[in-house]
Amino acid sequence: MKLNALRAGMVFTSAVFICLLAVGISHGSDAVADTGNCLLCHRYPSIGRYDEEGTKRVFYVNDKKFAASVHGKLACKNCHVGLDKIPHTDVKKVDCATKCHLKEPSTNQEFSHANMVGKFEASVHGKGPAENPKPFAEDLPTCKYCHDNRMYNPFQGMWGSSEALSNETLTRCIGCHTKEDWAKNFYSHFTHRMRQRRTHAEVVKLCTSCHEDSEKMARHGVESIETFKDTFHWNLVRYGVKNAPDCISCHVPLGYSTHDIRPREDPVSPLHIFNRIKTCSNQGGMQVCHPGATAQFAGGRVHAYGTKAQMLVGNRISDYQGVETARLLKRAEADISPEDLFHFTVLKIIKIVYKILIGGTILFMGFHQWLDFLAARRKQKQLKG
Repeated sequence: MKLNALRAGMVFTSAVFICLLAVGISHGSDAVADTGNCLLCHRYPSIGRYDEEGTKRVFYVNDKKFAASVHGKLACKNCHVGLDKIPHTDVKKVDCATKCHLKEPSTNQEFSHANMVGKFEASVHGKGPAENPKPFAEDLPTCKYCHDNRMYNPFQGMWGSSEALSNETLTRCIGCHTKEDWAKNFYSHFTHRMRQRRTHAEVVKLCTSCHEDSEKMARHGVESIETFKDTFHWNLVRYGVKNAPDCISCHVPLGYSTHDIRPREDPVSPLHIFNRIKTCSNQGGMQVCHPGATAQFAGGRVHAYGTKAQMLVGNRISDYQGVETARLLKRAEADISPEDLFHFTVLKIIKIVYKILIGGTILFMGFHQWLDFLAARRKQKQLKG
């Protein structure tokens, strides 16, 4: 810890020394709107420090990469507020609901993510109101868990991978919108939104990074999706089928927002019993799933299958308390009918018998081969004698 503190002090002192030497010197960047002269220090790859837990924090900003990102035209202080002192003290986390001091074209008002943040906080992923936060709030994702300051994709456009067509389209834009930098930025933003941000496999990987953690899910009374990769849906994603369904295909179908995912008991949720037929059929969007879906078809389970999965849910959450936990445990137990339990028991016995038979057969064959080997050696000795 002392070594970490020493390293932190050296790096921090060097950064402050550089800043003090350069007071009054203006350092600008052609790529970034660095009105606060933040790159005076943050342009150096070595800038950073070790925090109280011994974790290395890097504060380097690559101005060219940042300029090519979705936030490249924003000033640093638009998001990082309260950093007027050097060295910075009382650094607060970025609030994504802060107004960005950019005009939103449709309303001509200052732009803000507050609308999305409000929906997110009301969703299953939100931490709840400040006066009554959800239990185990540290398990819940933040904005930056799913979002990074992603760089714009190259000018490939929404027509596919034709860079030439995109260049021609951009040329037409510049014909009227003569400020080329503005035209390129708007074109990048527009075409970026028209493309799929993540592949199906990337969506599943992001969601399962939390939802496959059975202990974390149990703390919140939520089913773990560890059985999802036993399903036909996952096999479609796994083998790269273009029309494959990923997590948001069902949880955020056409007309819904990823920031406003609700529990399936909520009448607004696409997984509510009255909305499942529409969700499974998924009409009106680019992805067509089950247009002939019936109520019986839409009532089937996706992640967990049969008694084994339901008992797994019960076992995972039995150690935790709370209203949501009790609700889920009660539902899991109610879903296990005596007939299903009998079938499950019979299948379990058959599985054990098969394991014994297969293991016994392998052992017997191994023993037989060993006896045959001994007999062959004995025969060789007799021939030599």
